[in-house]
Amino acid sequence: MSSTHSLLLIKPDGVERQLQQAVVEAAEEAGLTVVCRHRLLLGEEEIVRAWADTRRSEHPLEHLSLDFWYGGRPMEVLLVRGPDAFTRANRAKSVVRAAYRLGPFGNVVHAPDHTGEFELQLSVFAGDCPTCAGTLSTHFGDYGDVPQAYPPGALLPAAWRDIERLRELAQPMWEDPASCFWRPTYPQPYRSGESAGAQDHAVYIAASPNQLSFDNLVGAMLTALPGIAFPHALELIVSALHHQDFTLAVGTLAECERYRDALMAQGLNTPVRTLAQDAVRRREQIRTGATVGTSGAAAA
Repeated sequence: MSSTHSLLLIKPDGVERQLQQAVVEAAEEAGLTVVCRHRLLLGEEEIVRAWADTRRSEHPLEHLSLDFWYGGRPMEVLLVRGPDAFTRANRAKSVVRAAYRLGPFGNVVHAPDHTGEFELQLSVFAGDCPTCAGTLSTHFGDYGDVPQAYPPGALLPAAWRDIERLRELAQPMWEDPASCFWRPTYPQPYRSGESAGAQDHAVYIAASPNQLSFDNLVGAMLTALPGIAFPHALELIVSALHHQDFTLAVGTLAECERYRDALMAQGLNTPVRTLAQDAVRRREQIRTGATVGTSGAAAA
């Protein structure tokens, strides 16, 4: 049954802005029927279960973003039905986000990409609703054996897996993103202090690495860029996920090739270009305000 069903989760910013009807209309225009609709409030325990495919102990940054996005604020879940439901629900999501998105974190609505994600999330979002529960075909038990969404990859150092320490660093970015990274000129790219030669090349992210978690991405930066501070790595990654072709590091050609190879080994698409080419791309980025999608489970 679930192959013909999906869900649309109206996030807290969508509920606060009273965009429920816009989501319903987008779903209907995509050829879906809303078969159930109810309010939802998630605490930490529910978030851990709904995203059990991303273990909190291994991906605390990813879960921190989920806490910021969903925790303790009213939402609304729509169970929808129709042919090719996942594709159609994601089409409706894209239409709504294009019309109503506000900044990096106000993106209104979530939709799952596949059956496993749908079943896992609806098993929590259903609550006491018999209509939603009747759609499920999977029992997750204690949620301890859910297949993981992300490859092992580079994880954060143990010192940075304390979610409360991460919260202290990341919450100002979340509450006021413009002050931290929502400008094309900020933050400055990483530069080695030991370069022997002209730092006339740059490494940048050419495509949003949606197959990696925030923790994978920041962990890759810490692994690939010698001596980079954790806050700098985090700011660069979050910025790169919201701006096309965002520059991560500057150095000599040899340095940038090493950075590129180390980052690509972790799953990032990070070509090298000259600073002259980089300046042209940045001017175009500023002119158009171009952005890319956010990585990770929380953004979907």
